[in-house]
Amino acid sequence: MYERLNRSTGSSLAYRITRPLGREEMQQITDELEGTISVHGRIRVLIDLKAFPFDGLGSLWEELKFDIRHTPRLERLAIVGGTDVQQWVSRIFGVLTHTRCHCFNEGELDRAWDWLTGD
Repeated sequence: MYERLNRSTGSSLAYRITRPLGREEMQQITDELEGTISVHGRIRVLIDLKAFPFDGLGSLWEELKFDIRHTPRLERLAIVGGTDVQQWVSRIFGVLTHTRCHCFNEGELDRAWDWLTGD
């Protein structure tokens, strides 16, 4: 399950993921991100992870399709509460895609938002 956090504004979007997401939920997020890209050109995304986001290959596939199409339009990615594995994945993602990525510890949502929306 996910929720869009109220602090989302303009080209900066924030989500909290509380359990693995199915293909339909991933598609809903993808549609919103694509809509924001069409309006703003580039986006910044914060993900507050309370659970690993993928429940299977379907939701992972939706994520990969988005990444392949829109990576140049993803300016920053902040992950809050990520495990060591998720932190390494975000670092590798950042290097491969030239997206500025940063992981924050559990409870650092405000700090992550400040980094995401800062210049």
